[in-house]
Amino acid sequence: MSMYGAASVTPRSVGVGALLEEHHPFWVPRYQRAYAWDTQTDAFIDDVKDLMEEGDKQKSHFFGGFVCIEHINHMESRPHAYEIVDGQQRLATFVLTLSEIAHAADRIAAEAEAQNDDHAERSARTLAQDTRNRFVYWNYANVALGENETRARVTLSKADNEVFQELLTGNDPTPKRESHELLVAARETLRSKLLRPVLESCDTRQDKIAGMARLRMALTGQSHVIQIVCSDHDRAYQLFSVLNDRGRSLADADLLRSYTLEILEGNPSVQEKAALVWDDILSADSNKVSAFFEAYYPSTKGVRANTPLFNKLREAYFPDLSSAPSSIAVLGRIEDFQREKEVYLQLVAGVWPYAKTNTPGFQPAANDWQKDRLRRLVVTLKHQLCIPLLLAAANCVSESRFAELVYLLEIFAFRYKNVCGGHATPPSKVYYAEAKRIRGEHAKGNAIEWTALRSQLRDLISKSASDEHFKSSLENVLRYDRGTAQKANLREFLTTLEDHGVWLASGNTGSPKPDMMSVFDLDQVTIEHIYPQSPQAGSVDSGLAPLVHQLGNLTFFGPGENSDAGNKSFLVKRDNYYKKSKIRLTRELGDLAEWTTEEYSKRLDRIKSDACKVFRI
Repeated sequence: MSMYGAASVTPRSVGVGALLEEHHPFWVPRYQRAYAWDTQTDAFIDDVKDLMEEGDKQKSHFFGGFVCIEHINHMESRPHAYEIVDGQQRLATFVLTLSEIAHAADRIAAEAEAQNDDHAERSARTLAQDTRNRFVYWNYANVALGENETRARVTLSKADNEVFQELLTGNDPTPKRESHELLVAARETLRSKLLRPVLESCDTRQDKIAGMARLRMALTGQSHVIQIVCSDHDRAYQLFSVLNDRGRSLADADLLRSYTLEILEGNPSVQEKAALVWDDILSADSNKVSAFFEAYYPSTKGVRANTPLFNKLREAYFPDLSSAPSSIAVLGRIEDFQREKEVYLQLVAGVWPYAKTNTPGFQPAANDWQKDRLRRLVVTLKHQLCIPLLLAAANCVSESRFAELVYLLEIFAFRYKNVCGGHATPPSKVYYAEAKRIRGEHAKGNAIEWTALRSQLRDLISKSASDEHFKSSLENVLRYDRGTAQKANLREFLTTLEDHGVWLASGNTGSPKPDMMSVFDLDQVTIEHIYPQSPQAGSVDSGLAPLVHQLGNLTFFGPGENSDAGNKSFLVKRDNYYKKSKIRLTRELGDLAEWTTEEYSKRLDRIKSDACKVFRI
């Protein structure tokens, strides 16, 4: 425990019943993450059922860690209270289940009373009262007023507590947000899949009471957690981050939310605004939120964040609480997260991050062809590695300059990574450093160029994707029979060559110049086998058969073209399809007298030569 400070962290294995009886009240910070269990409730039920079915009351189940901060106030009748940092979902579900046991016992008691079954009535009422008194509520002595108050042993966050307490009392609250719906759904799932099967398996009232008591034993006596009590927030956050590093993907964002809202505790109006911004940030899919922060850190700091990520985020963006940072500055940083998260979500989906303008006569800075390259880069080529750089660029450069970057990265990624299999580490270092650089230049008001980046990427190609390596890899990697990923790479490759057809035919001088007049929808592009996959009788060629799926034997038809050439002979396809095609690569085949291994070799060499001219930076 030395990394946390042994004096400030106390771990112990404890039964859930003992946890609720001895260490209460528990409370979730006002602005902590809302209730989020969905399918986890089913897993919880399965674990409890296992304890019930074994019949061995000595068997136990470990339900994970439970991290809390101890607060001591000797002015209170119960001086010790516990702020929940990790484990609120589990603890809330345990208490909800125990309250349902009490309600079930109430119903059994009412039924017994109606049937004059005094013994069953007393047993059921005792079970209900004992369950509530020991595990759901506690008696608060308000000496100043001379009154005793019944208080909940567990209080959830501001967003959920009212609904949670209504559920504990047996009412049916109206959900107003997703977390409310999850709480209501959790209660119904507990009723239908845990309590009801136990009750329906019993023949008599006494059996039902015993069944509920047995269920309570499984929850309070056989269910255990590791409770870790910390004396301060720093230790608790640090520990939570480590424990959850390989667990829930949203833990780091949750921690950062709680941490920043704690900073704003002295300014309620700003805290309220910040909480709303965090609600929006965390409303996205949890994996995407986690991935955003993993991209945002290198995009701003120029290096990859090591785990635990929360510590890196806190140190980078909220480094020193002792300096009493401005509430407005803290809110501004959270709003930066919100704004850049929206850009990030667009980028990873391949959606152009610059707003459309419908002003009459307005000439957009990037055309549809350029915008489509973003989708190709991150969706078709799956080059997510460059997202931190794109995120920085989308916030710092003009639309036209962003379009230049996207095309540069597309050409590099296809050649270096997708075809030649270059390692990710060298370009990631380049991307991260460049992201930090352009943010810095933008902050200074300086113009941003891609000259240095282009030079660094060119060096990587020289080392790991030279012309000879590229040519060899094109032939060996881009095969139609290598699965879905290579089919996508083939469509990318063939259509990009087609886009540069005019430039190649006119002498290919200077930098590559694509024709941007038309955009190929890769989902509508049909790859065509020149020598067919299943040739008709009389058209079999033993020399071409082994080459059927290789690059030299492939071309494509564009959207809307008649692409049912299929397994017809070359001469039929030449005269009826190839000569009429709008695709230069395909139309050129119409000039051939026949398709032979010699023509195949010539075409393959030409394609590889053209590729080295087009895919260069």
